[in-house]
Amino acid sequence: MTIAHYQTEFDRESKRLGGATHLEAWKHFAQQGFPTTKHEDWKYTSVAALEKLALSCAIAPDAALSWEALKARALLPETSHRLVFVDGAFKPELSCVSELPQGFHAAPWSAQNDAQRTRLHALLKSAQQHTPFAALNGAFMTDGAVLNAEAGVVVHEPVLILVVSTAAQHAAHLVHVIEGGANSHFAVVEQYIGLVDAPYLNTVVTRINAQDNAHITHIKVQQEAQHGYHIATIQATQHRNSHLHSSAFALSGALGRNDIETQLNETGAEVVMNGVYYIKERGHQDFHTSIRHNSPDCASRECYKGILLGGRAVFNGKIVVAVDAQHTRSEQSNHNLLLSDKAEVDTKPQLEIFADDVKCSHGTTVGQLDDEQWFYLRSRGIAATEARALLIEAFALDISARIEQPVLRDALNQLLKGAIRV
Repeated sequence: MTIAHYQTEFDRESKRLGGATHLEAWKHFAQQGFPTTKHEDWKYTSVAALEKLALSCAIAPDAALSWEALKARALLPETSHRLVFVDGAFKPELSCVSELPQGFHAAPWSAQNDAQRTRLHALLKSAQQHTPFAALNGAFMTDGAVLNAEAGVVVHEPVLILVVSTAAQHAAHLVHVIEGGANSHFAVVEQYIGLVDAPYLNTVVTRINAQDNAHITHIKVQQEAQHGYHIATIQATQHRNSHLHSSAFALSGALGRNDIETQLNETGAEVVMNGVYYIKERGHQDFHTSIRHNSPDCASRECYKGILLGGRAVFNGKIVVAVDAQHTRSEQSNHNLLLSDKAEVDTKPQLEIFADDVKCSHGTTVGQLDDEQWFYLRSRGIAATEARALLIEAFALDISARIEQPVLRDALNQLLKGAIRV
């Protein structure tokens, strides 16, 4: 997957892709190239194995899938609001958006007209220049979900964006845009599942814009296959009194990288940013987060937890408080359970504070299961393996318990329990 290989792919697909924005993104990527461990932000995450793959960016052959077959894997199997993408392409026969309330618009990128695409490209520009892989995404992007809630719209049932990978040696490049108008209230789930026992790549850019008093819950679930690569950027902008709850659950895959950033641009904005990464064998998960307090009287709470039975995890969390962002309230923490001698974690919580009237804290822990708790459970007649599983579950479920919507909280509880007990 050298730059020369992708240049060939881009030349072949350029007629289908079309547009100056794709070319601009390609030039931006070609200038940067693939990141190496010499780059500070990629110091602990090597993409050398990914570079060796000659992945195709052409449209993959149609996979014979039915919603009935996918329901067993979907986080929200009974949802009536869903957009399904298979190998990077929207599948209307698997999707259902007809029951959405008036004022909430959900459609694939491929259904947008030229004027809409021009507006969306402008909204996406900064996100697609955030990392080299985000630029690569901008060069090859073909589809994704576009969700827009008009002012005052409330959607009671979560909207599911389900992305399924079935094609071997294939790269899909998706873009999701989520916009919440003033006083809107809704939840979105991005779920990624891999159904192929061969290498593949998903690059994803998700752009979130929360207007005044908007309340957006964004849940991301990574269940890529054993040889799946997932590299994503999530970038949010928050306005006055907006609330964003962002939770990410990285549960499988060869390599996962999530760059998550929110800008608290107006007074009263608040973000809750949480996550769980669960790693077995030689997996690798990397979370780079950035919360930027650009205005006074804003708040952020961040907590990521890692469970490592092997492999490697990276957490790099940065909170920046600007000069004028007085009365900021911010908490950041990262906690890790290392359950194998072969597990490794690199953690770096950071605070950069340029204001003088703030309440900010950060911290990190790396350790094993609590012996006293384990012996307590054993003394109550609980088998050793069951006691261990219960302690790991309690550690992870603390994150899903923070989600307000009962249907999402219950579904994630079951998902985490299932992952931990496999």
